[in-house]
This record gives sequence, structure tokens and C-alpha cells, in this order.
Amino acid sequence: MDSRYHMALIAAALAFFLSGPAPAKAQQQRSPWMINVGIGVGRGEFEDVDDGRRTYRDGAVPQIRFGRMLSSHLMVGLAYQGWVVEFDRLGGTQLVDAKLRRSLQNLTLGLAWFPASDGSLSGLYVRGGGGVGWAGTAIVPVVEGEPQGHGDRVDDHGISYMAEAGYEFRISRSAALGLIVSYNYLDIQGDIVRTAWFSSANFTLTLFF
Repeated sequence: MDSRYHMALIAAALAFFLSGPAPAKAQQQRSPWMINVGIGVGRGEFEDVDDGRRTYRDGAVPQIRFGRMLSSHLMVGLAYQGWVVEFDRLGGTQLVDAKLRRSLQNLTLGLAWFPASDGSLSGLYVRGGGGVGWAGTAIVPVVEGEPQGHGDRVDDHGISYMAEAGYEFRISRSAALGLIVSYNYLDIQGDIVRTAWFSSANFTLTLFF
């Protein structure tokens, strides 16, 4: 499915959330702890050591976040984000009995800022941070009748930075549905990858406790 379709769908859902009635009392009372999971699609780009820039579309993006409120407007948190795509053609050539899989992952510590504590904007937030990141490149054998494995994979490790903006719509005192757009940059300088980035739009579920 084309990524423009995903973006249009998410934009329409965001407009619905922002225009709909918000339970103000629930939005005002932020719980001290939260766990958030997200799934979406995004684009990634690699600057490889052979001086080639390679862009891939429609990669899957899993996310998980843990957070602790420091004040009514500020949260500290730990986040994991991944991006992965695989394909069976390389430069117009069909790969024989194999797939190429490329992935980006990071683990970051960051701060989230909630500009409003009540009203329709109380679910809005921005987040930024940094940590460790790694890029994976793997050749995965495909054998008919056998489960697909992880293949022969090489990981390059480095530094990662992330920036996000999102909106949470409370569906109960302890849960919220949301939308988030994120950008992640990885400074790798490894054996295969020099730098890389991935951006995505995601649906999220947050639990408060």
C-alpha cells in the first residue's frame, strides 16, 4: 500500500481526534507513569560506505516507550524504535532463493513536553532525545516449505537522535489512543553504513498507571 495513502489516513484521523469532544477532566489528570506501544509505516535512507545513498519506502515501524512525569508539562522517558524492510529484487535483478533485509533500530532517552494541561490541546506533545542506534543488513535464504529465518546479518552500531510530535486522545482514565510522527537520525560510521535516517507515522496505544 502506498505510503501517501497511509499519511492521508493518519491525517484524517488526527483531524477527527482534534475536532471531537475531549473528556477534559481525564486529560487534566496525568498519571505519573505510562507505557506506550505504536505501529506504523515509514521511509528510510542509508548512506553506505560505497558512497551510495539508498532510499526505501513502506518499511514497518514498531515502537515502545516508557515514561515518568516530572511535572504537569514534562516527562522523561526511554524509547525503542525500529524500522525494517525486505525485498527480493536488487537493482532490477531478481535475487535467487534469498531476500535482502535492511533495518534500523535505536534506544533513546528523551524528554516530552506537553504545552497544555486542559482543553482540546491537552493531548498534544513533542519529544526529543538521543541514545544508541544500529543498522542491520542481512541476506535471508528462502527455502520452500521451511520457515524464514534471520539469515546472515551484519550490524553496525553508533549514535542516534530522535524527534517526535503526537496527539493522545483519552478513551478512559487509564488508556489513550494516539497518532505520532517521528524522525530518527543515526550516525553509524560502521563497516557498511555511515549514516542513516528513518521517518514514520504511527498509531499508538498508551496505558497510564
